Amino acid sequence: EAVDAQGNAVAVTQSLGGLFGSSVVIPGTGLALNDFIRWMDREADSPNAIAPNKKPEMCMSPVQVWKDGQLRFMVGTPGSYGIMQTTPQMIMNVIDHDMNIQAAIEAARVRTSEPGLQVDVESRVPEDVRAALAAMGHEINVIEPFSAMVGGGQGIAVDPETGAFMGGADPRRDGYALGY
Repeated sequence: EAVDAQGNAVAVTQSLGGLFGSSVVIPGTGLALNDFIRWMDREADSPNAIAPNKKPEMCMSPVQVWKDGQLRFMVGTPGSYGIMQTTPQMIMNVIDHDMNIQAAIEAARVRTSEPGLQVDVESRVPEDVRAALAAMGHEINVIEPFSAMVGGGQGIAVDPETGAFMGGADPRRDGYALGY
């Protein structure tokens, strides 16, 4: 994510797919190719079928939140299909829980696993929340307190009164906030 002094903003999620992407590097460049073709279907009648010039269905979804014509904040995260679970949690933390961008990114998270009702829950999630999820029939899998399984959010917030920027970086993965 980046914002400049004029208010131009961009939110981007960069990913190779798997840990090393396709494990193919373009000779002489150091650029690794992604492996997103693995997200496509082999069945020819599928809307996500492999075909020339076709892109796979993708879940990368960096988000910008605007109010009254002004950027308020933006967030993004890697994490495969977990992106669609991590991003709303960060947004909810800012909007519904009035957290600053760093606190919203660092807050404890949950992630559902497929198939079934298993929920991966960071150990920092309060016990009463875990118990409520279990009472709904979910199988609770407690994971480490800052697990990379639940993404690695980055974000920028803009103070609507002063225009000051605040960056947030997730301690779960590599990343940092930088301003100048």
